[in-house]
Amino acid sequence: MVLGIIALAMIIITVLGRVLSALQPPSFAGHRIAVTLALHFTKRRPSAPPVDTTKTPGDVVNTWVGGPVIATNFADPSFIEVNGVYYAFVTNRYMNPRDGQVNIQVAVSKDFSTWNLTGQDALPNVGPWSTGTFTWAPDVIQLDDGSFVMYYSSKHSNQTRRHCVGAATSKTIMGPYAPLPEPLAYPLAQGGAIDPDGFKDVDGNSLNNRTSSIINPTPLMLQQVNSKDGNTLVGAPTQLLDRGPEDGPLIEAPSMMRAADILGKNPVYILFYSSNVFTTAQYSINYATSKNGIKAPYTKAAAPLLQTGDNAGKLFGPGGLDVGVGGQKVVFHSGYDGGSIVHQMWTGQIAVNGTTVYI
Repeated sequence: MVLGIIALAMIIITVLGRVLSALQPPSFAGHRIAVTLALHFTKRRPSAPPVDTTKTPGDVVNTWVGGPVIATNFADPSFIEVNGVYYAFVTNRYMNPRDGQVNIQVAVSKDFSTWNLTGQDALPNVGPWSTGTFTWAPDVIQLDDGSFVMYYSSKHSNQTRRHCVGAATSKTIMGPYAPLPEPLAYPLAQGGAIDPDGFKDVDGNSLNNRTSSIINPTPLMLQQVNSKDGNTLVGAPTQLLDRGPEDGPLIEAPSMMRAADILGKNPVYILFYSSNVFTTAQYSINYATSKNGIKAPYTKAAAPLLQTGDNAGKLFGPGGLDVGVGGQKVVFHSGYDGGSIVHQMWTGQIAVNGTTVYI
């Protein structure tokens, strides 16, 4: 751990317990296991100034939603900008028998509007701890040395009804990423872990982890990691948020940002998350805020940021929002029910005024 910390990075994860089969879609009857984790990195100095997307008098901030920018199944998207190019990484996709499975899909854009699928598998080897199946919700961060760490979740080989969060590394953004031999987060007794999200902070903070189910509590947790390698855990996780009656059986898919005023003061931490079951119209994108530090209690917004029927009725069960390092650009998926649910990728731009997010 680096002394004199003024910047940190973290990963957010979701932990799920048992979900009643009555609330599951037919293909997920029985137990659904998931975890959301947030890793937190420590550094001597921030790689960028504090995020400032707060509106001030006279400012004109454009907010928008556009899409779908990828019309095929491209679920749980995250993105990163490297040298002026945007890279999106998403959940596995089963191709035809000849092509096999793509564990982590990748798309590329130079303008954040036109995206092209690369056809490349960024994680051809999921790791010895995994069954190599159901590889979900990747997130990629760049370390200070220019290398990259990918966080993802996959089924554990010893308990195949449970997911764990793993990490993989690469010298280049496109990979292929090499997995660590053991998972980072494996709360198997709590139901497992999914949906990791990396976040670099300018003050010292930690990693997020969540447990979610209709029976058990479903907290989002924060866990610090070392900034040099992005995969060494520092200390114990801290609970940030739990589901409430308004969230249905679970909350998941966290993503964190830090907003500040025009002088870089009065920071607000904004924790985005998704509520309800991802195959239903009730699935929605929500957020909670903290004005007293990243570990302080979070207050949920009164209404979803995005829900079914938004954008002139084009959105169905939007979820999995990921906010970029700049605190303005976002990606998320929205279902299109054309006989079967297809989770297409959409893009957008947000603005923040105090503790209120606009899109």
